[in-house]
Amino acid sequence: MMPAHRIVVFAHVVIGLALAGPCSAADEGVAQTPAASTAVQAVGAPVLPPVEAASASEQCKSGVRTPADLRIYTEAFPPYNDRAPDGTLIGSSTDVVCTILSRLGQAAPIELVPWAEGYRQTLETPGSVLYSTARIAEREPLFAWVGPVGAYELVFYAKASAPIRVQSLEAVRNAGPIGVVEASARHRFLQRHNITHLTTCPDDVTCVQALMAGDIALWFGSSDTAAENIRKAGIEQTDIVALYPVETRELFIAFNKQTDPARVAAWQGALDAMKADGTYDAIMARHFGEQPVRDDTDPLLSSLVALTELRLGAIARTFQVLALTEEVQSGVWERIRPLLVEQERGEAAARLWYARPDGSYYTTVDDLTSGNLMARPYFPGLLAGVPAVGPVVVSLSTGRTTAIVAVPVMDGKRVTGVLGASVYAEVLSREISRMLSLPEDRTFFALDSRGKYILHAKAPRIGQDPAVQVTPAARDIFRRMMQQPQGQVGLSLAGRDQVLSFRKSTLTGWRFAVITKLRKR
Repeated sequence: MMPAHRIVVFAHVVIGLALAGPCSAADEGVAQTPAASTAVQAVGAPVLPPVEAASASEQCKSGVRTPADLRIYTEAFPPYNDRAPDGTLIGSSTDVVCTILSRLGQAAPIELVPWAEGYRQTLETPGSVLYSTARIAEREPLFAWVGPVGAYELVFYAKASAPIRVQSLEAVRNAGPIGVVEASARHRFLQRHNITHLTTCPDDVTCVQALMAGDIALWFGSSDTAAENIRKAGIEQTDIVALYPVETRELFIAFNKQTDPARVAAWQGALDAMKADGTYDAIMARHFGEQPVRDDTDPLLSSLVALTELRLGAIARTFQVLALTEEVQSGVWERIRPLLVEQERGEAAARLWYARPDGSYYTTVDDLTSGNLMARPYFPGLLAGVPAVGPVVVSLSTGRTTAIVAVPVMDGKRVTGVLGASVYAEVLSREISRMLSLPEDRTFFALDSRGKYILHAKAPRIGQDPAVQVTPAARDIFRRMMQQPQGQVGLSLAGRDQVLSFRKSTLTGWRFAVITKLRKR
């Protein structure tokens, strides 16, 4: 077993620290303390926050104040969180956390610890924070959540030389011992599916080494971190193969459940602002690929994004007006229902609803339903007063893939309810197709935050993961789409050259794409 290393980094930050551009941690003049903690030096004067993303070591240099109870934990989970050879903390999620702290004018210690230790501390200790944490059903009531800050795919890996092939969980159960990081979301996934022949490891590098040593038959890893963990284990990338992707997970910042809701809301607000002004996208581009040059030359892509944003934005604006009416302010469903029924008559693409702060909700068809929205990732933000446009869920009332448009109903600063619409993705796709009048050599789609189709010119593909049944080259293109705010790339499918132009919507967070078929080779 590898020794458990522990690093403490003080995330000293100043709100809106101005930086000229990215540079390595080695350029920062970081001093290593005898206690193996890294204190980052203070530099610069505060100005407006830049859109260009700075590294964690750049952002975390000086601080205004440190909340006495705030303690932040993370693990070695590259490229989201890791440590550089000089001991500094790095990674896309680390940059996000430090930028949030910067915007809030705060400082806090960040400790790199084994996952199980960080999880336990955050679960048990008020004021604790853990990133990057998969938001899964069994964890939902245990923490308060801010995010998402990333996404990854759960994948079973094997030695390339091993005569093992799995394409189902039943085959996994019969494959032999499976290595997984102890207490991780992947560990819980295996337990939930009654896969019991497990070998737990403190980290993924140990799992990789156990796989190559023949101690385990499969390693249950993450698509985004596998290559780096294989490299750190000293193994050739070609010696390990991905066999079976099973699920896509979103990553969040998890807070101890007793955390002041105002603190959680402030962190979420800072993250939302980063996503709106381009800072978040710049961080993702710096960690996952080159910063793209914005491509505004394709009017069809511009029309696709604009039509969708106008369509969903119009619903949100209507709700904002309705939220001010006496009927909605009353909170009495019998008075609210006629307003929503009238709106729904002209809205074939959506089911309208009203929710109470406890998560119970009413629809125009079912009145009070048996479902509850409290566990939906978008709902805490609404309770904090932040509208939601674009979260994708499978509707509790209809079972269909839907995009959520919802606004809080406010009484002063207090949220008394939520007006919402579950917009049917397949109906919206057909509407967009009709409005675009696509020629035969053009097609379109949009990916949600999980990387799954939320819009597609061929509606039956909605909800599918495009990266599962494609070539490695095509999978890399979809990965690039999820990591960069916009760009253009050439590809070849079915022997035909094509150009894919894509752009992220600042309203919904979806990645929109238009494909142009060029010619047959």
